[in-house]
Amino acid sequence: MKPNHTARVPLPAPRNTHARLWGLALAAVSAPFAAGCNASVYKCAGADGAPVYQEFACPAGKELRNFDTDPPALSIIPAPEAAPDGRARKVTEKPGPRKTAGGEPSARKTRGDPAERRHAHTGMSEGEVMARLGRPDITAGGGRKGKSRWTYLPTPGDPDTITTLYIDRGAVVDIERKLMKR
Repeated sequence: MKPNHTARVPLPAPRNTHARLWGLALAAVSAPFAAGCNASVYKCAGADGAPVYQEFACPAGKELRNFDTDPPALSIIPAPEAAPDGRARKVTEKPGPRKTAGGEPSARKTRGDPAERRHAHTGMSEGEVMARLGRPDITAGGGRKGKSRWTYLPTPGDPDTITTLYIDRGAVVDIERKLMKR
């Protein structure tokens, strides 16, 4: 028996290696731009009539919308007002007091008891302060070093007094109470 030899086909010699490399580089760089130039979006009816969005044409009778021939209406959402210094300002609405089913304000406190501010002491944890005094009106700090300042402004339960708590690593380290004359 004769051994079965496979025929070897010689590869063509590269003509100009630099030209090929430049051609490949140009094709690789321009491919994303060419793909985006004529990309279309089609809205088709999928299984159970659920809409499916795809880049290629829908099967016959399944097209719900062709965005090339029927583009969507333009929606304009107003941007938030800019602050005087030019930075964007976050616009939020503060929730009003909670109401019961009868439409009366609930007895549940949304903030802590302002009268408890007089009883704040060093060593209290942040959680205890939040539970007893409620959220502060002004906060500052709280960076990497863990130091922050919580300020409570005058309210009917604690009139004419600004209470400032200095917090370090989650515990009150100093308290400052200032009387404000009207």
